[in-house]
Amino acid sequence: MYRWIKRIFLTLLLIASLYGVGRLCDVTYGSYIFVERQPYLQMQTKHSITLKWQSDKAEVGCVIYGKDDKKVCEDKATSYHHIVINNLKPSTSYRYKVISNSMKIDNRGRYFTTLHDKEQDSQLIWVIGDSGKKGKAQLNVLNSMLHVKGDKKLDLWLLLGDNAYKSGTQVQFNKSLFKPYRELIKYLVPWAIDGNHDARRWAMYNIFEFPKNGESGGVASGSEEYYAIESGNVHILMLDSQQADTSKDSKMAKWLERDLSQVKKPWIIAAFHHPPYSDGSHKSDNDRDSWGRMSRMRENIIPILERYGVDLVLSGHSHGYERSKLMHKHYGKSDTFNIDTHLVSKNNHHYCKSAKKSPFDGTIYNVMGSSAKVDRATYKHPALPFSYQSLGSLILHVTPTKLHVSFINDKAEILDEYTIDKSLTCKEEK
Repeated sequence: MYRWIKRIFLTLLLIASLYGVGRLCDVTYGSYIFVERQPYLQMQTKHSITLKWQSDKAEVGCVIYGKDDKKVCEDKATSYHHIVINNLKPSTSYRYKVISNSMKIDNRGRYFTTLHDKEQDSQLIWVIGDSGKKGKAQLNVLNSMLHVKGDKKLDLWLLLGDNAYKSGTQVQFNKSLFKPYRELIKYLVPWAIDGNHDARRWAMYNIFEFPKNGESGGVASGSEEYYAIESGNVHILMLDSQQADTSKDSKMAKWLERDLSQVKKPWIIAAFHHPPYSDGSHKSDNDRDSWGRMSRMRENIIPILERYGVDLVLSGHSHGYERSKLMHKHYGKSDTFNIDTHLVSKNNHHYCKSAKKSPFDGTIYNVMGSSAKVDRATYKHPALPFSYQSLGSLILHVTPTKLHVSFINDKAEILDEYTIDKSLTCKEEK
């Protein structure tokens, strides 16, 4: 009897070991398999830009840019191309073309713009969440945004995680990001944060390059998992709710305190994947949903953001649209939400805030997780009275005194819009 038990145990151990080895091989293969990739922009700063691409043959790549056709080339042949262009002027657009002889590169419409160093009259930011499912829905959301935007120029592009379904492999990133958004990638940097699907492989931080040393503004975080971007009149925090430690005394929390204490920009926006409030396809009341990540962000990170007057918090993960009014100090579950205690403003679409930042002066929470797929849900969180079971994306129109947000569905309709107003003449409609 003992001999049979031992044999069964050893057999199960062997099966588990083989599965583990097979799983490791599959994850490694999906994370690092070589794929050819057209040139794309990374690490946008006030004075530099980075270009990356991947060619099937090892060769020396070059970039020609600007009115004077300046040329920058790599030092040696490679298939993984990486060129940094320095000594650029802030708030300036440069046309460029990429030379990589073994590849057929589409150089039409290629330009990049350095980050703005001064306040701008107007900036447009496009926001998509859970956009990594290739298909008609994804393209309809993109084309609807382009239709509504019209001739206005996009300045920044934010991705709220789950950027490549199903598991964030190199191949899936090509199919779900680089192919459908191929025209945008010619002139916009895809500023991304990690989602739970991206984290199933190790490709994301191989593909993207993020400013861990404060190159794009703010305090250096020392980590690519979370970082800051400053452009014109906006300070943007790209946080990691998936893999980073989100406890109150974590490195990310301490960095947040240092960074936010030095912000002088009139607008502060924070973005991370797991929403602190949601009754969509994921439930923030359920501590076991997403292994408690939503609860931890709400309890540990949100108080820091509110203490420093963050204006807008953007999240994905739940595959729908949900939005709060201007609120503060709600760190419990939905049954503890009180409109008299937690709402700063009971208005629906126009909110006044002082230009002088003060602790807990109100934040809007916006879930935008339906840029490629949408799920059925109850959408009844009391802190999120505005909700749509609809595909879509956000356009943020930022001026020195107003932050206007539009939710555009996949039919080019604006289903929801709101304004945070910091002008001296602001009066809320009753």
